Amino acid sequence: MPTPQQSLSSLTEFLDNSIDNFSSDIPDVQNQTFKRVQGLLRELDIRRGSVKASAANLRKINRIKREIEFLVLSDKYLKDVDKFTLAFDKSTTLQTTYFSTIKEGFQTPKFIETLQKASIDNTKVALTQSGIRANVVDKAGDIIQRNITESASFGDLVDDMRNFLTQTPESVGALKRYTSQIVTDSLNTYAAEYNRFVSDNLNLKWHVYSGSLVKDSRSFCKSLIKKEYIHKSEFGKVSSGSFVPKPIDLKGLKPGTNAKTLQVFRGGFNCNHLLTPVTDEFVPDKIRARFK
Repeated sequence: MPTPQQSLSSLTEFLDNSIDNFSSDIPDVQNQTFKRVQGLLRELDIRRGSVKASAANLRKINRIKREIEFLVLSDKYLKDVDKFTLAFDKSTTLQTTYFSTIKEGFQTPKFIETLQKASIDNTKVALTQSGIRANVVDKAGDIIQRNITESASFGDLVDDMRNFLTQTPESVGALKRYTSQIVTDSLNTYAAEYNRFVSDNLNLKWHVYSGSLVKDSRSFCKSLIKKEYIHKSEFGKVSSGSFVPKPIDLKGLKPGTNAKTLQVFRGGFNCNHLLTPVTDEFVPDKIRARFK
């Protein structure tokens, strides 16, 4: 049986790797999509270097949108989505293993089994037709329509599409930006919901803020990683940023972050950290003594 520390470390490492693995193929998909779209844009009616504001050009937008959706939702991409959703089952197993190290006889609650299925279904919807259509395809169509109605130069239209669809100094690309947020938020929020459910049901007061820091980690998360141990009575102060070490700002936190929602909302959108319940023995005596 692994120790609680080992189990928690395995969970956070798995969550990080699952997210990174899904995103690794996205840049190639973005580049291929842009090359195809660039070719289709050349079929627009161009006059003296500018895109003509015409009904004929506007009618061509739908064809370009269909092509973008077809290229993104390839068989390989859909298989990658199915493969990613398997991470929810593995996450459940790792969390159940962790909680069994601090509560003898612990088994996955029925509520969590239902929550896992709902989380998988919602994630698949977000990563496929409706989600991709709303956050990539339709937005690309809006950019093209704006350039047509403004009779923009063809070069500006191509640059706008390149900046939107691919990774450039200004952008990571629409597909990568959107899917990265979905896979990060869906998997980590599910794990956070599991943590909150067990924390409430086992009446665990102490929690540890865990997860890796990256280059653009928020000040809020950096401060909580340094603080590490958080008593439930501190959730109100923590959610308002009134704790030591105090964060520089609260940028990135979701609206409505408070004592009740902190454990699930954590550091906001794209947060890869967890606020995991632990037993009293997990916490150093010096820190625990302040809350007797």
